[in-house]
Amino acid sequence: MAPPAHSHTPRAHLILLLLLFGCGSALELQAVEVPEFKVRGSRAELSCYYSLDNATLYSLKWYRGDKLFYQYIPANNVTKNSFVVAGFNVDVEESNEVRVVLRDLELGATGTYRCEVITEAPLFHTKFGEGNMTVIDLPESAPVLDGAKTSYQLGERVAVNCTSLYSKPAATLEWYINDRNVTQTRFLRRYQPQKEPDGLETAVLGLTFVTSRSHFPQGEMRLKCVAKIATIYFQSQETSVIETGFLPHTQAKESHHNGQFFFFGSGGVKGGGVEWVTLVLTAVTALSI
Repeated sequence: MAPPAHSHTPRAHLILLLLLFGCGSALELQAVEVPEFKVRGSRAELSCYYSLDNATLYSLKWYRGDKLFYQYIPANNVTKNSFVVAGFNVDVEESNEVRVVLRDLELGATGTYRCEVITEAPLFHTKFGEGNMTVIDLPESAPVLDGAKTSYQLGERVAVNCTSLYSKPAATLEWYINDRNVTQTRFLRRYQPQKEPDGLETAVLGLTFVTSRSHFPQGEMRLKCVAKIATIYFQSQETSVIETGFLPHTQAKESHHNGQFFFFGSGGVKGGGVEWVTLVLTAVTALSI
């Protein structure tokens, strides 16, 4: 008796699935390279590396978000095509089956970029890869320091501001006193980035503290502000202020030799009253001689 007509149905289904989808994909997506940060007005090169093994490439396509902006289809008469997407222009001549080159980047080019690789019929294997790019508008100048005096007495309050003008995003600011980073929040006055009419932002960070002996090694204090954006921008501005009434050690010794005594509340005397008494006695002895 002949076997039932449906006895080979599972095997037939398996063969059909293998024909439609293959035993495994010959397409391998190896790497997707999208620059993390780029400067406004510059160019960017995005690459999609893949291995076809014995398959044939049907198309390479690039999207920003869900918008197609470049495709490479080797079987077409015109293999390379670009499509208008706000924020950049595609340099079709420099682009190929692996990379796409963008020029005249604007802030609107910030986003997620995705490449899509498809092999030829009948299987049309497809692989995707993506990366994020942020376009930055850099400040036109180094940060600006405001409010610093040329000299301060011990115990006097310092109140200064650092401003980084017109960037996107706003710069991250840090204060340094004599090359030591100020991290204590009680000394820092933080402000929300100031929105400018053109969409750029201005960052401001204040510094306030009361001067002490440790702030004036050799009678001078250095205040520095550093502005950073991501990993591609670093600028600083520095100013030096002096201690009011500071007298260098060599000048003090000459004064003592001349039989005159000066006490500077901000000078180089250490140890408080003991040394003060010693100096007074020295001066009296010198005068009596």
